[in-house]
Amino acid sequence: MRYAIGFALLFQTLMLAQPAAPTGVASAEKVDLKGTVVRVSAAPGQGMPSLDMKSGQETVTVTLGSMRYLLQNDFNPKAGDQITVRGYKMKEGVLAIEVTLGSGKPLGFRDNQGRPLWNRGVNGRQGRMVRGRAEK
Repeated sequence: MRYAIGFALLFQTLMLAQPAAPTGVASAEKVDLKGTVVRVSAAPGQGMPSLDMKSGQETVTVTLGSMRYLLQNDFNPKAGDQITVRGYKMKEGVLAIEVTLGSGKPLGFRDNQGRPLWNRGVNGRQGRMVRGRAEK
């Protein structure tokens, strides 16, 4: 009996130590696209900024990140810009993981688990802001 309880505890500990399988956004198919920006939809109070890009014969809507995150990173796409996108294929368009404008530096939008990078709090740690300071 003692061995059965010990084995059950060991088994449970090992199962909890296993990394979780990706769920939600992170389990969606990843795509890489190259093309040209056709239209940008980004204005304060308008919701999540997005852009339409022409990739081959297809026009794809790419959902980006928060407006504040775009401004903080000086990310300002314009119609006609060359663009490279890595993202999750969704029912309606693509959810950006990383976007590169022209030959510039890529801007990351989500981590490997699909979590938004703009929700990281101070110094990249997750947390929430309370009266101008991060709280864990």
